[in-house]
Amino acid sequence: MGKQWCYFLFMLWFTYLIVSSILLFSRGFLLSKNAQKSNSTCISLPEIPCLQKQSTPLSEDENNCSDNSKLAYVFENINSASSICLPQRSRVILVIIDALRYDFAVYDDTLKNAQPYQNKLPIIDKLLKQYPEYSRLYKFMADPPTTTMQRLKALTTGSLPTFIDAGSNFATNEINEDNIIDQLLRHNLSTVLIGDDTWDGLYPNRFLRKYPYPSFDVWDLDTVDYGVNSHIYPELEQKDWDFLIAHYLGVDHCGHRYGPNHPEMERKLTEMNGVIEDIVDKLDDNTILFVIGDHGMTETGNHGGDAEDEITSAFFMYSKQLLSSVQNHSTVVRQISIVPTMAAIFGVSVPFSNLGTIILDALPVMNNSYIQEWQLSLFYLWGNVQQMMNYIEDYAQTSPGTFSDSELKGLRAKYAILNSKLFAVDHTNLDDFAESAVNFLTNLRETCEKVWIQFDSFSMTRGLLFLFLSLFFVYMITDGIPSNRIPEIFMSSFLTCSYSVLFLATCVSIILYHFNFVDHLISTIFFSTGLVSQIMLVMLVIQNWELISLNWYDRSRREKILNLVCRLVLIFHLGGLFSNSFVVEESSVLLFLLATVILIGSLNVCQSEAKKKNIRIRWKLLMIAFGMLILVRISMYFWRCRDRLEQPWCYETYNTFTAKTETTKLQWIITVITLALFVTITKGWLRNCGNLNGYKFTVILLKYAPTVLVVCTSGYWVLSRLPIDGRNKSFRPWQANLLAWIVYGVSSVGILTMIIKPLCVYILPSNDASNDTESNAIPHLFHKVKRLFNEPNKEDIPVLCGLGTAYSAVFVAIGIYLTHLFALLHGDAAASSTVIMFLASAFVLIITSIIRLEKATTVEQLFDIPNMSLLVWVILAQYFFYGTGHQPSFPNIIWDAAFVGTTGVFKHNFIPGSLIIINTFCSQILMGFLMPLHLIVPFTISVMLPSITSKNVLEKENLRGEVLLYERNGLMLTVAFTTSCKYMICHAIRVFATMLAATIHCRHMMIWKIFAPKLIFESVGMFVTLATVNISYLVLLRVNSKIDEFVTSLNKRYK
Repeated sequence: MGKQWCYFLFMLWFTYLIVSSILLFSRGFLLSKNAQKSNSTCISLPEIPCLQKQSTPLSEDENNCSDNSKLAYVFENINSASSICLPQRSRVILVIIDALRYDFAVYDDTLKNAQPYQNKLPIIDKLLKQYPEYSRLYKFMADPPTTTMQRLKALTTGSLPTFIDAGSNFATNEINEDNIIDQLLRHNLSTVLIGDDTWDGLYPNRFLRKYPYPSFDVWDLDTVDYGVNSHIYPELEQKDWDFLIAHYLGVDHCGHRYGPNHPEMERKLTEMNGVIEDIVDKLDDNTILFVIGDHGMTETGNHGGDAEDEITSAFFMYSKQLLSSVQNHSTVVRQISIVPTMAAIFGVSVPFSNLGTIILDALPVMNNSYIQEWQLSLFYLWGNVQQMMNYIEDYAQTSPGTFSDSELKGLRAKYAILNSKLFAVDHTNLDDFAESAVNFLTNLRETCEKVWIQFDSFSMTRGLLFLFLSLFFVYMITDGIPSNRIPEIFMSSFLTCSYSVLFLATCVSIILYHFNFVDHLISTIFFSTGLVSQIMLVMLVIQNWELISLNWYDRSRREKILNLVCRLVLIFHLGGLFSNSFVVEESSVLLFLLATVILIGSLNVCQSEAKKKNIRIRWKLLMIAFGMLILVRISMYFWRCRDRLEQPWCYETYNTFTAKTETTKLQWIITVITLALFVTITKGWLRNCGNLNGYKFTVILLKYAPTVLVVCTSGYWVLSRLPIDGRNKSFRPWQANLLAWIVYGVSSVGILTMIIKPLCVYILPSNDASNDTESNAIPHLFHKVKRLFNEPNKEDIPVLCGLGTAYSAVFVAIGIYLTHLFALLHGDAAASSTVIMFLASAFVLIITSIIRLEKATTVEQLFDIPNMSLLVWVILAQYFFYGTGHQPSFPNIIWDAAFVGTTGVFKHNFIPGSLIIINTFCSQILMGFLMPLHLIVPFTISVMLPSITSKNVLEKENLRGEVLLYERNGLMLTVAFTTSCKYMICHAIRVFATMLAATIHCRHMMIWKIFAPKLIFESVGMFVTLATVNISYLVLLRVNSKIDEFVTSLNKRYK
């Protein structure tokens, strides 16, 4: 096996260690609650044996065996409330208007200039004023995360979702926990579903009839709503259902696409007003209407977090039966409280895991003169208390250690106090008892919230320890062992032994799991392989400790100041990750660091002796640096704001981009011009390098594909901006999507072509060389090739165009294709940011390469890549995460990327998910792919811009450019390997810092709002970086192999 493949195997091993450590930590940190398998059960009145006045069973033929006598017995023995179901009171129509924020439903007569979302539901205000005893309006408070699937779980089970559940919002899994839908089935009551197909994913085979519609296409405002309307009115005429669910998505999709402040929102809310009016008109006396929102939305139309606008939705109800007035009407209720309320209306058991408090004044009055209303309210309330207390006791038994003994003792004591007061309650003191009971239920729920997620400290510690040790040992190996000794070490039996030990550890883990010695196979494999990996790495470090210590000592004497600066920047940068304020404002800090690096690096280059003698070059570099600073500052325009409470200043400055507003024609023109200039600049560079000569498919594609990509991307944006009503019959949406798929196809083909046939080198016949020398971009290549092949006397040796930049051309071309792909996914509003990102990375490469060229005294020194350069590259990747319009928070994920060229409706969500990941982590993808350029660009600069570098090293090598890399093949591959590992280490250090911050702040009030999302985004970004760096190394191997084949064929041809 060649050493290059040994290097790659070690990189894969290192990648596995990082990934397994992160997943091991996540298993302990992002635990979801344990779902209880128990189900609530109850007996109905017909199932209760007939009773005498002395409360002893009678035979069924006794005259006094009536429902009223049974009810009297039940109220006398109210401690059995949770195990007895009273008769059904009514049918229920549940209309869910997705993302119906509370202020959407409130009508304000004093508003003169109402926003598009204000005063658009007048039917609610009309019913509240005309029928105050038959209608209610509540502020409906959701528990984060405010994603639709988690809200539906809460609305049906009454349980609180955990943070990590947000990640499964588009991977709906069947709910097996006790819920209101299954309770209805157990009592022979039926449910009909119309609308969002998320319900069908959560509850398959549970519905009498179902009419599901795909929910993922947030650009489609009407299809689902029109489909619901086409089925709901015929269903209202049917009498065979007890629960009718109608889930409308138009308002939510309008928010995602346009935001609440858009005329389309007015149209959708007006439609919903008409729907409510029609249902009210058709409502019979035995049916209650619930109109709810599952969550709210931010000013930008997003949701998923815990901002006030996201967790506040509306709950309106209307009934032709009189509603209870026993308890004082509350204007604020929790969403999970709808579960015990519906259970009471349906006459079924409250789901076992429910933590909601019954809404007494939302219950219809039972027309039974024998039973007083206060008795019914007390019965339902006490049944709710019993159910929740039973749940806590069961949870404490099945999950020991979840609740402390003192907590359980306190809850039992409060329950006993309530129980002692129970039989003294009558209509005069019910309100006082109800207040005490509600306070007890609130306290019980808050106790669950505090301990809901039990951190597995053992898994978290293992993840942190393994990640730290992996980074530490690999850094010692790649940075401490001299480059000339690394091949010898990795060509030995070390890797073979290491992989054998890993395989053995995996087999042992599987055996232990098979014989039930361990509970979790994956965690056991991660632990065992991680443990043996650390042993193998530490053995390698010990064996080479003398080499490492001597190398570090020698380097510290030469680079004392640079190393100190590098470490200080890294420490201060990582230290900020432990502050929630820094995480919120990290974009500003990264911008400052990036601008400082550009400025200091440019001044350092311009102060060199060569630049002092050449004023023109000096000023040219300064102007380029100044232009880059301006571009980087312009990238602030593309920043996306977090929550208004976290970044109020951001909404004052950058709200234009954050808000859901369409770009103006001027912005669109600027974006298209930016892309056109990008194509011109990059093609000009490749043409000057000589890599666009000839007629190979790779070269032809590289010549014309970027122009095609700009045209198709611009055309897609134009067609997507057309209003729906303005599209005539000759135009269909698929035609716009076709343009996007052309961009996907051409970009993918271009990248694959550059990998399969990477060489953009053209052989010029020798008799044409003299005529083309003046116009050829690389006039000295003739001499380079002659020296390369050591045949100075051959007159027929050809001129090779592009050989001096053969390595860099591949990565530049891949970067061009990727940038066009990123531009399409970011849309016409933010596409320019991807171009700025590419140009900034190119400028950083040029500046750092010039600095290295100025300091180098031998060619071998150019292979020594300073750690500071890698740190700057990491800062660049991190900054342009923000600079391309992203934030480490779920509400700020740009879901629109999933619909670029697609409807978003797929059997599996691989394509939409991939588009979102490419959009979100574009900076990590680009910087990962361009990593080898840190090694290559100094040689590119030496041949393309020889006048701006010192000539002492270059003159000795006759300006042969990247040919020098091929000549030092072994050293190049070794340095590429160590550089890739160090780059992965730099990113992994950030992940380690976020893991440590999340551990330290695990009980911090901002843990789930700031630190946990930051950890998740950093981890996913790390996975993306690992994948792209490994792929880029393989591409480098491919290019080197093809160059070797090319040189071999030339040697045979021109002997």
